[in-house]
Amino acid sequence: MWILFDDIVQYSDAAEALKSPALSETFGLGGVAELGGGWRQFTINMATPVFINAVGLGNTDGTGFNINGRTVDFTGNGLYMLPNPVTETGIQIITNATYIGRLGMGRAVRIGTTVRKEPAFCSTAESRMTLSGQVISGLGGYNYRTVSLDSRYRIDETIMKEIEAGYKFTGMGYPFFVNFEDEAYKLPFDRMYCVDTNSQRFSFESGVKRFLYSRRFDFRECF
Repeated sequence: MWILFDDIVQYSDAAEALKSPALSETFGLGGVAELGGGWRQFTINMATPVFINAVGLGNTDGTGFNINGRTVDFTGNGLYMLPNPVTETGIQIITNATYIGRLGMGRAVRIGTTVRKEPAFCSTAESRMTLSGQVISGLGGYNYRTVSLDSRYRIDETIMKEIEAGYKFTGMGYPFFVNFEDEAYKLPFDRMYCVDTNSQRFSFESGVKRFLYSRRFDFRECF
């Protein structure tokens, strides 16, 4: 799987709605430059050049995104790998979206996981059964997905640095952008916008002499 731990958009001049962990807080593109045909363009600026090999997208009505010449087709909330990395101070986004809930970018890292996967479909709805055996559906609930994956001695020094760099925000509960395309043959979904249920104590295990750590990831989908 690929994970974006350190979201560089958080350090940019992007609109606050694009940085918000809640996808319901959307950035409307009605006021940005129009290119015609429903396409719009805006730019995010960084203080220094940044490396980007992936983009995270959540809650948007757009289907096409172009990041400094790299094309991404949006199919659902989660992480998208760019065809080629880019290193720039200015990130130009061209899209046919009219709003975006959250935009993330940066250096995604690949963490290999064991064959065993534990996906689940969950709901917060609380239905009840009457004395006559009728089911009364719960109101106000929502459906979400979870998945548990084990990584055994695949977290090296490079990955650990990315985890540490992004922990300022992920430690506060900011969701991750994750890509499961490597595990798609065993999972019913290929990407997710999610939190790790143990993000406030991001611990690791080591049983070898080299800088290699293990961790169990327990992801819960966010909106």
